[in-house]
Amino acid sequence: MKLPFTQNELWQTVYDWLLATGNQVNKTYCRQEITSHPDYPALTAVTDFLDAGAMNYEAVQADVSYIHEFNYPALAHIKQLGQEYMHIINRAADWDKENLITQYWSGVSIFPCKNSNWLSKENSTYNSRQRNQQLVTLLLLTGFAGLLAFSLAQGFSVVKLLHGFLAFAGIAISILLQGVELGVQNDLVKQVCGTVNKVGCAVVLKTRFAKGILSFTAADMSLIYFATQFLLIALYPPVFIVVNIMAITSLSVVGWSIYTQAKLVKQWCALCLGVAGVLLLQGNAAVYYFTANTNTITALSFTTFAALYVMLAALWWPVKSLLKTNHANTQKLAELKKWKMDASLFKTLWEKEQQVDTTFWENDLVIGNLQAPILITVACNPYCGPCAKAHKQLDEMLERHKNNICVQVRFLCNISDSTDKRTKAVKSILQNAIANPSQVAVMLTDWFEWMDYKKWVNKWSFGGSYVVKSQLEKHNQWVKDTHVQFTPTFYLNKHKIPARYRLEEISGMIPALKEILKENKNIVE
Repeated sequence: MKLPFTQNELWQTVYDWLLATGNQVNKTYCRQEITSHPDYPALTAVTDFLDAGAMNYEAVQADVSYIHEFNYPALAHIKQLGQEYMHIINRAADWDKENLITQYWSGVSIFPCKNSNWLSKENSTYNSRQRNQQLVTLLLLTGFAGLLAFSLAQGFSVVKLLHGFLAFAGIAISILLQGVELGVQNDLVKQVCGTVNKVGCAVVLKTRFAKGILSFTAADMSLIYFATQFLLIALYPPVFIVVNIMAITSLSVVGWSIYTQAKLVKQWCALCLGVAGVLLLQGNAAVYYFTANTNTITALSFTTFAALYVMLAALWWPVKSLLKTNHANTQKLAELKKWKMDASLFKTLWEKEQQVDTTFWENDLVIGNLQAPILITVACNPYCGPCAKAHKQLDEMLERHKNNICVQVRFLCNISDSTDKRTKAVKSILQNAIANPSQVAVMLTDWFEWMDYKKWVNKWSFGGSYVVKSQLEKHNQWVKDTHVQFTPTFYLNKHKIPARYRLEEISGMIPALKEILKENKNIVE
């Protein structure tokens, strides 16, 4: 028996659920982050995504007697006849309204804690990018409307207006076809293509009939054709008669497209049918105009149409190549991310790296929970730009993972030269760490934000003096013994972090690493 509600992909369900909880999540970011998780579609892909946004939530195994204690909306894990998926429960009363949910509920639920929010810096970046894309789209639409208005102002014609709108529609459909060709996921395309058959448009576009000629596919030729039409209608009305002749000629393309899909491919492409529909409407409109204006046909008109088509084709070819390369790289990066976010693989590589002494010293420069399961040690130079950037990332990791991370700082300095600016800076930092042990985190954040000795000392002057020669020697000797070759260098629970991993990637794996390293002998006790 099928349940009486839609079964969305896991990422889509999580996206809808987060929106229902009042969190503004970017759809593209949500899809990419969850589907690129090495465990997708396991539940850990969801919990790690929620952890990435520092959301307070509960993931529980319970029975129906506890459903009134959940916060809503909640996610319920449904398990039925070999199918497993998550379903959104908006309120406790929904359990009774949809009895089958309770029947096939596995007992696993996820629900938000009260007043919890999901926030991510990367999500904000995606939102900003999306707003820019929407602005560009708006500007393009405005430009198209302006061009069409300019053409009509030179001589209004119902046929010209109809052709202009249909050409614009053809351009829009052709752009969607380009997306299907490249494999870009788009909700609008899915909905349109899904109206004809479950397979969609991709199957038709992969056949030899859609491959076109000279590296130009049917989708490319459609886009260039409609763009040529629109520009000539808008900018050079004298050639309008040729636009109509080409529209009549294109009726043969309509017949060929329908025949190919119906008899040869035996699959229907909704977008291809859309293009055929536009051509059909243009052809019918052109018949009337052509019979009334045959005396305006000139060789120059045909030459102009052909020249513009070739020029647009020449411009589109490198653009299409760039889009293909960019999409291929995006897919490769997604696969690479999925591979790099595999905590088990990271552990295998990490165990082969250099092992160092991370024993806590008296008055050590340590930030976070000393009992945290994960200790990150960073070797840095007090006047190092990349170190400053890394420290900001470490602050974000500490905020994001709170009690699960502890950060230990080791400084590079020159103890043989007390006038060296690095030595002066480290000495002052160590003295202030003794004087203000509860302010070490803020003190280090200020230092790496400013890297200005006078400005920093003005704030952190404690009016006293501590002898920190032994601490300076410890830092200096540790850097030598560890053979630090560049700063910043990172270590996790005594082992060096493999060079191919960045801090943001480590941050994304913290929940999984916490579990994997729990029984490892290198865990911080």
